[in-house]
Amino acid sequence: MGRLTLLAALMRRVSVVGMIGLSLSLPLVAQAKDAGKITFVQGSDIDTLDPAVSRSVPSYNVINHVFNRLVAWDGRDRSAVVPDLATSWSKTEDGKTWTFVLKQGVKFHDGTDFNAEAVKFNLDRIRDPKLGSPHRSYYADISSVEAVSPYELRITTKEASPTLLEILAKESSSISSPAAVTQYGRAYGHHPVGTGPYTFDSWIPNDQAIIEKNPAFYGEPGKPSKIVFRPVREDSSRVIELRTNNADVAGNLSPEAAIELQSLNKSDLLRVPSTFQVFFEMNLTKPPFDDPRIRRAVSMAIDRQALVDKVLLGYGKVPTGPFPEGTQARQVFEPVKYDPDAARKIINDVYPGGYPGTVVMWTPAGRYTKDRQVAEVVQGYLNAVGLKTDFKVWEWATYQKSLYRADPGKGTGKGTNDANMWLLGTGLSDADIRLRRKLSTGDPQNLTGYSNPQVDNLLKLAAHEMDVDKRLSYYKDIQEILWEQDPDNLPLFDQEQIIGVRKELTGLDVNYEGTLDFKNVELIKR
Repeated sequence: MGRLTLLAALMRRVSVVGMIGLSLSLPLVAQAKDAGKITFVQGSDIDTLDPAVSRSVPSYNVINHVFNRLVAWDGRDRSAVVPDLATSWSKTEDGKTWTFVLKQGVKFHDGTDFNAEAVKFNLDRIRDPKLGSPHRSYYADISSVEAVSPYELRITTKEASPTLLEILAKESSSISSPAAVTQYGRAYGHHPVGTGPYTFDSWIPNDQAIIEKNPAFYGEPGKPSKIVFRPVREDSSRVIELRTNNADVAGNLSPEAAIELQSLNKSDLLRVPSTFQVFFEMNLTKPPFDDPRIRRAVSMAIDRQALVDKVLLGYGKVPTGPFPEGTQARQVFEPVKYDPDAARKIINDVYPGGYPGTVVMWTPAGRYTKDRQVAEVVQGYLNAVGLKTDFKVWEWATYQKSLYRADPGKGTGKGTNDANMWLLGTGLSDADIRLRRKLSTGDPQNLTGYSNPQVDNLLKLAAHEMDVDKRLSYYKDIQEILWEQDPDNLPLFDQEQIIGVRKELTGLDVNYEGTLDFKNVELIKR
């Protein structure tokens, strides 16, 4: 749901794909055949396949094929929520009590029954602090979950909950087999069991994960018989894998790779606008970034247009606000003006003689478009305005564990006190989730330690406002505060998804938030 098919993207190449010389039509003699095994290479590995714990797109690419949720988004614009494992729902006038009628006859992959008790188990589990889910705060408004009958579920919230359906459509709300969770315990992330169109086969970390078609799936079956997900960290290696047909789809491609694929004309190139923005988060609980003046100064020190033009080769956009295009309630502002002289003056005004410490910068490699190179360029801009910097590169899975570790960083939500800045990105299109996860004082997903009473109040008002227009107005007010007064991070660029695809392949769907759907993929015999 909510995806742009490859075929549709190719038919609209001027506005979406932007390729020269791309063949848009297939010979009349072309015949579709079963895709068999489809191999996808991406820049980073899975972190876990437990949907209640995972927070990475590489994992979600697998999770979305193995699991279902009560509801799902319908349409690319995410304008409506539709039934999935629930057939219907209703809510009381005060917005506090929701009743869901569930599908009957659905089985988990281990043969156990899907029912209301299974849903209750999953929602109680993710709300349990013992699990340590990074998504727990999303479910904080839920006061109780009750299995009214085998196929009727009641969710009661503390206050009116206008975003409940949005939360239940998230990957974290995927429904796992209670029997499997109980059986495997802490190892469940390596043995996922859902109800989806594909069953889990195996996962060897840093090697590959394999899922297979579920012959007993209650809905429309997937077309590939097997899907293989492989982490290939070097961008050039992913291109080679695609060129040699060792891979059918290659994600996280760099601009250089895109240009190479175009010149070879051996693969189709898919450029998809996304809600993904890449930024540097900062530890706001200690110098120098505990002072908003320094945060604004550092932002002014970065030439984002040069970053997009020279590093990304035009495959990205200069941010015009905290939210990129396609994000709910997006406000548009003037881009941050590049002014290193003004930035240098502000830093020297706050720290006469210059900041005496070292700004420690962390970045992953292979997760975002040219992430290491982008971070190195930003480091150069910081050095140019008089800041002394240190730099560390991480493998993605280890990076996530360091930032989201169970032991909170000193003074931060669940970040680290070992770095002043760390490169991250998010593609969440839901305004409430996008803001609450990062900004609420004391929220476990607030990595930076950001705390602004005005923002906290607006978030609380929005969280319980059933009037959609009024709720969106609160989100717009928050964006203005972040952009013009009290920034929580340094937006660098709005990211495009660049995906290489075998010319013989059709039916790939891509979500605005970056996940890929392989269920309708076919190989075309020419």
